[in-house]
Amino acid sequence: MSAASHQLSESFMQDLLGGTLKPLMDEVRVDDTLLMGLRGSYISIYYRGGQLLKLEAGKNGYTVGFDKGYCTSGDLARRLARHGCEDVLDIPIASVADAARLVEILGELKRVMDRHKKIQGGLEREFQQVAARINSRTKSSNSSHYFITDIEHKHEDARYDMLGVRWRRNIEHRDRKCLVPVLFEVKYGLDSLDGKAGMVDHLCKTLGHLRSEAFRSALNANLVAQFNQLSALGMITYERGSSTNTFSAVDNHVQIVFVLAEYVPHSERLNGILDECDKLMNEAAKDFKSIGLHVDLLFASASLCGYAMHERTMLTTDKVRELLMVWQQD
Repeated sequence: MSAASHQLSESFMQDLLGGTLKPLMDEVRVDDTLLMGLRGSYISIYYRGGQLLKLEAGKNGYTVGFDKGYCTSGDLARRLARHGCEDVLDIPIASVADAARLVEILGELKRVMDRHKKIQGGLEREFQQVAARINSRTKSSNSSHYFITDIEHKHEDARYDMLGVRWRRNIEHRDRKCLVPVLFEVKYGLDSLDGKAGMVDHLCKTLGHLRSEAFRSALNANLVAQFNQLSALGMITYERGSSTNTFSAVDNHVQIVFVLAEYVPHSERLNGILDECDKLMNEAAKDFKSIGLHVDLLFASASLCGYAMHERTMLTTDKVRELLMVWQQD
């Protein structure tokens, strides 16, 4: 298996668990509006789908990154001065006290982001962060079949809205060696479904990536590393039991899951797209069969109303067609 490009160093993990960064880690655990992404040499902390903080390991501590472009009013320094720490974003975190100072001003940074048009109009990213939280950190995740290990996942030229695993609750939770890699693509609203960067374009690129043994090996390495480290950090909720075994992924099964948010039931936009998706999957089937790889194309569907993902509510293209036929009869 390839080395995991997104795995944190042991020293970084120890600083999060009980060292320099513990106050920040504690805050992320209890604040449901925050989500942590593991990036190897740094971590990203997301708020409403946007990157709130980037903390990167350096020689003199952890450098703090915040996009000051979010503050269009230009009063960020004044906001921070009210807390007596106007320089908190410019000085590396080298102690627990430094991390605690950063936690104190997170509310100010959030308010700055709340007022920016990028956050106000970024419903797709906000949706994916909520979906990731529900399927990884809440009571729902303890009974769901899908766990999200990353959002905005990047590896070389591959870009995925969410990376995760299928781990079926009643069947597989005692077996920690059967995580099925899942590549999620979120599409919000009708205009995101077709054209450049639409569903067909994304599926074509994904199937191309999966034909590469190097990509599949790197995919498994990253999701396993992230799942294990997020589990150790208390950022994934599941029935833990007494086992201390680490997790590993299967190497012969991958799922591609489209998450279509705010689709309009009377629209016929999906009809032709589903045909193109089936064509691409059929063309790739021979290649995958020759290497012993099984690839599912699925569409996330809610259990009544909600974000939690279950295997039984995942739809094939044929099931989506059946649903569309019912909707379009009106």
